[in-house]
Amino acid sequence: MSQNNVSYEQSDLYRIRHTAAHVLAQAVLELYPEAKLGIGPPIADGFYYDFDLGEDENGKARTFTPDDLAQLERRMRQIIAGQHELHYREVSADEARALFADQPYKLELIDELAAGQVDEYGNPVEEPVVISTYRQDSFEDLCRGPHVEHTGRIPANAFKLMNSAGAYWRGDEKRPMLQRIYGTAWPNKKELKRHLN
Repeated sequence: MSQNNVSYEQSDLYRIRHTAAHVLAQAVLELYPEAKLGIGPPIADGFYYDFDLGEDENGKARTFTPDDLAQLERRMRQIIAGQHELHYREVSADEARALFADQPYKLELIDELAAGQVDEYGNPVEEPVVISTYRQDSFEDLCRGPHVEHTGRIPANAFKLMNSAGAYWRGDEKRPMLQRIYGTAWPNKKELKRHLN
């Protein structure tokens, strides 16, 4: 079947963007080891990932700066260059809870996954769900995929972190305000340039 007959969710581009979101989360955890992870899906023209960075010394919610985004992009390129394989595994709810014991947003999703109510993005589901993770390098995330085979499949010159913005957890204004980083990723530099223009 040619790429043209494939839905976006089945396409290589979707896999590239999904994996780029995981690479971003790894880079953020390296820069901010105390960060709490929300979700990080591919979207129509790229991907995003939500983070809770805690508070600064003045008790205000910490936010990402343009310098942070530049630093994160550099680290993402290093991770991509490492060509780390992505490893899928299915885990029990208890294994998942142990794995994400210090990640409260993931724990909330795991409880709902275990109850068969939602998928890993918090969307309602009809059938029981398998709890699974993907790991690359030192980073493991709650995820059903799909992903590229290894991080080197993300074209290092064809992605860009666009900006960050506040986003309520689960889109609910009564829930915590997280920091969402938006990125875009394309099959090659030419398509990235076209998108940016």
